[in-house]
Formats: sequence, C-alpha cells, structure tokens
Amino acid sequence: MVTQLLRDSASLAGLIRHGDREFHQQLQRILCNPDFAVTERQSQEQRRRNAYDQLRDLVKGIGSTRAVATDLPELFAVFDWSAVLATDLIPLISGHYNLASGSLATLTDADSAAPYLQDLDDASSIGVMLLTEYGCGSNIGFMQTTATWDGDGFVLDTPNPRARKFMPSVGIPVARVCVIGARFIDAAGVDQGVHLFTARLRDANGEPCAGVRITQLDHQPLVIMDNSVISFDGLRVERSAWLSNDLATIDERGVLTWRDETSRRRGFSSAISQLTVGRLALSSCLNATARAALYIALKYAAKRVVPLTPVDSPLMFDIPHVRDTLLTDLAGTVARTVYGNAIKTALAGSDLTDRDTVVSVMLAKHFIQLHALETVTHCRIKMGAQGMFSANRVADYLGVCHAAITGEGDCHVLGSVAGRVLARQLAGTLPPEVRLHDPADPDDRLRLLEARTLTIAQEAQRHLATPALADRLAVIPEALDLAEAYCTEVALRLLDEQTDHPEIAAVRDVFALHHLLEQATWYLTHGLLDIPAIEATKRQLRHAIDELAGNLPAVLDAFELDDEILGAPVLSDDLPGAWDSRCESTQRH
Repeated sequence: MVTQLLRDSASLAGLIRHGDREFHQQLQRILCNPDFAVTERQSQEQRRRNAYDQLRDLVKGIGSTRAVATDLPELFAVFDWSAVLATDLIPLISGHYNLASGSLATLTDADSAAPYLQDLDDASSIGVMLLTEYGCGSNIGFMQTTATWDGDGFVLDTPNPRARKFMPSVGIPVARVCVIGARFIDAAGVDQGVHLFTARLRDANGEPCAGVRITQLDHQPLVIMDNSVISFDGLRVERSAWLSNDLATIDERGVLTWRDETSRRRGFSSAISQLTVGRLALSSCLNATARAALYIALKYAAKRVVPLTPVDSPLMFDIPHVRDTLLTDLAGTVARTVYGNAIKTALAGSDLTDRDTVVSVMLAKHFIQLHALETVTHCRIKMGAQGMFSANRVADYLGVCHAAITGEGDCHVLGSVAGRVLARQLAGTLPPEVRLHDPADPDDRLRLLEARTLTIAQEAQRHLATPALADRLAVIPEALDLAEAYCTEVALRLLDEQTDHPEIAAVRDVFALHHLLEQATWYLTHGLLDIPAIEATKRQLRHAIDELAGNLPAVLDAFELDDEILGAPVLSDDLPGAWDSRCESTQRH
C-alpha cells in the first residue's frame, strides 16, 4: 500500500522532517510567543480562551487557512509543532484547518465555499466538524441527525437525545463555521444516507444561531478542550452549503440524483475524506511528541547523576532500565517517523476515497499512535518527579496522545478493520517454507518479518469465510497482529533504504532485534527461530543499543529541537537555578 517511498534526503534531519525547514522554523517562532504562555494560575476557561487567541495569532503569522489546509506538508507541520510547543491548540487546529477548511476547500465549488472559507481564512470564524453522536459514537454511518429538504434548502434536526452531536469543541462563544454530518431525507421521505452540510453554528457575537442548542461538557483532566453537546431544532442550511463533491445533484423538487453508480459508492467515503488526512496529521503530531519527549528525557538522563553508593554515582543514562527502554523507544519512534513520512508523501498525490489510501492511513494510526503513547509514558516515568510538571513538557504530551488515540473511539477499531482488509488482500500469497533463520543477518530479519505477516494473514482466513458475528469478533486479535506485523515489515524495508546514514543503520538494528525479542514466542512456536537464536538476539540487541547510544547526539540533533524554545528546566545544566528562575517568573505574572 505504500506506493511512493521517501523523497531523497541528503541529511538525517531532512529524513526525519517532512516539508520545508524554513516553514518548520517559522512555526517554532510563532508558537513560542510568550503572550500565550500557559501558567498554573489560569483556569480551564482562561486556557480555552487563550488557545483561541493563539490560534488567531498562528493564522495571522502563517497566512491563509485554506492554503495551509490544502498543502499537506504545511498542514502536518502545523500539527507537529502545535503538539510539541502549544498542546492546547491541537483540538482547535484539527477542526479549523483540517476538518472544516479542508472539507470546504475540496468538497464543493469555490463560489459556494467562499462565504465560509473567507471567514475561516483569517480566523474571524473558527471551524469545526460535527459527526459523532451519543448513539453511534464514531461509527458515523449510523448517525441519526437529519437534513430534510424544505423547497429551497435544508432543515437540520436532532430526532432524539441519542442523536445529539457529542463533544465537538464549540463551547467558547466565538463565531463558528461548522461542517455537519446528517442523513439527507429527500422530498419523498427517502433516506439518502450521510451527507455534509455547512452552517454557521455561532454568529459574529458568539451566540448560538437559530435552531442550535449548545451545552458545554465537564472538566477534562488530560487536555484542554471546550467540548460540548449540540442539538438542532430547525437549523436552516442553504442549498449551496451542501458539500456534494460534484458526485450528485438535487433538483428543485428535492430529488437527489447520483452522477453514476461509482459516484454513489464514493458518496460516503467522499464525505469523510478529510478524516483520512486528519488521522495521519494526528499520527504525525504524536510522533512529534514522542521525539520531543525522548529528546528531553535522554538529555536529562545524560546529566542526572544518580548516587547509588557512597562511591558510585553513575549518570541516569547508564542505568540499564533507563538506557534500554529509552533507546528502544527511540528506535521505534524514528522507524515510525520514517514510515509516517512515506505515507504522508504518498497521500499528497492520492485519491482520498481510494480504499488502499484509506487503509494505509488506518494502519499508520494504529502503528504510530499507540507506540507514541507508550514512549511518552516511558519518558514521563523515567524522568521521575521531573516528569510530572508541565514545565518539562512531557506530562502534557500524554494528554495529546490520549486525545488523538480516542478521538474517533479506540484506534484498535481502525487497526482491526485495516487488518481484515489486509488479510483478504494477502489471502493468495502463501508464507515461505518454514525454516530457521539467522537474526544476525539483516536480510534474514526482513524475511522473518515477511514470514510473520504472511503467516498471520493465512491464519486469519478461517474467520473470513462467513460474515457471522462470531467470526467477525474472533478475527479481531489476528487482524490487529497482522496490522502491526505488516507495518513493522514495511518500516524495516524503509529503514533498509536509508542505511547510508549510520544513525539509521543503528536504528534499524535496534528496531528489528527488539521486535524479534518481543515476538520471540511467536517465532519459536512457528519454527522460524530456536532457543539459541533467541539468546543470540539478546546479545545482538545489547550491542545494537550500544551502537545507537554512540549515534545518539546526531539523532537528537536531527530532531531539530531547541533547548531554549522547549524551555524545560531539566534541559538546563543548572537545574535548581532553572527552577528558581521559572518560579520567580511565574510569581511576577
């Protein structure tokens, strides 16, 4: 499914980064504006308002919202640096740039979109998308909100309490442009499925528009969002505000006609096409938080002296459970960064309704996001008490990870769906003949990963023959295993192509050997490795970790992070002085 691999890159930093370096640097400068610094004295309400002010400042600094929303490298960069430097922005930029502006820019004609895009372009209105409901959750094909034809436009209604839109960020009273998912009920009363419609949810004064009811939800401990419940009672929507993507027409009698059968089949996937972009953008920014967390934790570990005995005070980095955990996480994060960048590059020229494109992004979400959460969690724990404070950044990254992973429900759902598709696609490809492999041989490692992918795909076939619920549930564990195995194999192939960089060669070895040990039981029981090979793999991994440690300064430099911009006290050579300075500054403000 990865049809286009990484663009050539002369530097390690260029391989890690996706997009123009100058734009990335511009974002760092804008997002570090001290006027929007978050302090512990701010209430949740103040932080929410601060985030909207910072979003407007960001839009002012980088220009047209529409231009950024449709330039995928720039869009991904906005997500990445917001997650690293201004975590409160993530819920807002997702709705404003990707879901609202992206949908309007791609799913309707310029004249119809103009009144809304103009307001989104300079952030005089903030964009958001309303899909999920109490009843259907993220399984939005089953939403119940209705859009009924009334002669020259549409009327949106919430037919029952379970059809209320649940948790979009619209609580703060600012002007809102909204893309809403609803079932189109035509003039004959026929349900024509889910379509998208554009409306103003709040007017220029921030008041709910006629036919809209907004109820703000409770406090969230992990991430700052102004989540709300929204219901409609006769919200009028103009005919031109229907986002049809030119796949169908509605005549003056309210009769919908699809262009052709292909258009009918593409209708739903077209309506949710920006979710595909959003999934990858959120995966990208979680990789960014993992890189930043590792940068902070590893640099702290290289300074932190640990008194073990009256005469022994090693660095924290030299303690095996710190070193091994963080360096295997580093290898996994760099591998997923390279993998994610390949998917980003492919996405830029693809049809967002194409099944392979959609599935490739589902796989990326499952492969990247869960590992990012694990990595950030490890960094927080290894940093001990220092990891608890927002000043050191890592604790706040946990909220971003949780929000992204559960933003569409548990991301295991997408992983299992993608795994089922993969299993069907690989049904005709038999695994190689069973034989023992040598984990010291990089080519044999790749063959081991390929054998695992194909074997799991074949084992899953027994549950794919019928649509029975029991089989649909039974195949889920194998589908998830297949998704992970396939992505790991592809990531290793991508790393193999970049081993001219010695740092990537070191990453590749740790990534592959750590995987083999994690799945040692599977490889043993399938006759692909034996006990001596597993013992040899343990020794090889220790050596590979040493090699990666030797390349660590170059890898961290390639992340293009900056101690001063991050501002974490643990990055200072004078930790007590850094905390004194921060506490004094906080008291002054």
